[in-house]
Amino acid sequence: MSVAFSRKHFLRCSLRLGFVWAAALLAPGQAFAATAVGSVAKIRGTASRLRGGEQIVLKGGEELAAGDIVTTLADSRLRIALKDGSQLNLGELTRMTIAAFDFAAETKQREAAFDLKAGLLQAVTAKAAPGSSFVIRTQNTVAATRSTDWIVSAGPAETSVYVLEGKVDVGKSSGAFRSLSSAEQDKAMLLGAGQSVTIGKMALGAALAPKAADAAKLDRLIAGLALD
Repeated sequence: MSVAFSRKHFLRCSLRLGFVWAAALLAPGQAFAATAVGSVAKIRGTASRLRGGEQIVLKGGEELAAGDIVTTLADSRLRIALKDGSQLNLGELTRMTIAAFDFAAETKQREAAFDLKAGLLQAVTAKAAPGSSFVIRTQNTVAATRSTDWIVSAGPAETSVYVLEGKVDVGKSSGAFRSLSSAEQDKAMLLGAGQSVTIGKMALGAALAPKAADAAKLDRLIAGLALD
């Protein structure tokens, strides 16, 4: 994924995904009847799905749709298989909303957004057509890619992004779970494999820049996502 791709599509795709999510909120009956975008592939411990005010405990195999909120409890893990071939792995004490997901199998065009309120999320993103997007948003960060393997850890005040394979564009967001403005879009940074960045509380004068991922910390995060 090139930097040009990110700069061009970061704002445009995020805005389109925002409109889709807004429509879901305005017409919940239609949103909750939408075609499944994926399913629960594997689970350990306790996890739930909230849809239209109804919460169920997940056992495995349940379909998931745009608008669903998925939550894991302590010492729990969850794997989601998406329709485009991508995979999401959730660690314990994680809360994630499938904000939007649109995939055309014929053209391989994809627009996807996931809002991570808290916890640990790994995305193994399948290849898609040029111009596609795959975005993870937190309280203070927007991260986007097209095909890669990456981890996002969201806490109350900080978000950390780790890239295992491929490249990810990361931008600081001034508002919770929102699209980047044009000015913010221009400041998005590119992370490569083996790099990480933490956005949130920083020491006075500290610069926001990619750095080599802490191997020991990364190993702990991967262990916190393991289902096997």
